[in-house]
Amino acid sequence: MIALTIAAVIALISYQALSTASDGAQATRSVFQEVNQLDRTWQIIGNDLRQALIPEPGPRGLRFEFAGSSLRSTGMNAEQGILMLTRRGWVNPLERLRSDMQKVIYRVEEGTLWRDYMPERNLNYDDIDFVEEAYNQRMLEQVKDIQMRFLSTAVLQSRGRSALEGYRYSDDWEPEWPSPAQQQATSTTLPLAVEITIEMEAGGSVTRLFEVGR
Repeated sequence: MIALTIAAVIALISYQALSTASDGAQATRSVFQEVNQLDRTWQIIGNDLRQALIPEPGPRGLRFEFAGSSLRSTGMNAEQGILMLTRRGWVNPLERLRSDMQKVIYRVEEGTLWRDYMPERNLNYDDIDFVEEAYNQRMLEQVKDIQMRFLSTAVLQSRGRSALEGYRYSDDWEPEWPSPAQQQATSTTLPLAVEITIEMEAGGSVTRLFEVGR
């Protein structure tokens, strides 16, 4: 009887140890998955920004647009486009009959970051239903907040290297693009750089700095 009791205790301890190890492994896998998704998101955003085309006048307003703004609400309540651009360099390995330029819009809907894209067709963004007409690429889930800052030529000229140095280097950067304060100067130009901060629902935030259109 004593031997059976000891065996039962050992079995219970072993089960608890295995269960704890399994839960730990699952948690580790979830963390690695989130890290991989975030890293992939940064790579795609960086590539889009490097390939961004300068806004230019067209027959129906701005043909190649570039605009961005931070989320105005957070978490599951967010439903907003945060970045739109036209980019070049869309690889075409199958040699399909299409443009090598893309219209791209990043939007957050109910905590998920989406990248919607379609071939450039000389249409304004307002004339396109990206959710229905474009390719919808799910980028990142459990997004709580996304904040962006844009470096303008004017800020760089006035501040010099301090615009890129120090702990709070981006304080004087534009909070949106085109800048309401410099509408005429920024509506037909690209920012020199974009700082993007993504905060996740699980906690913690990550900031990346990207050069634009170089």
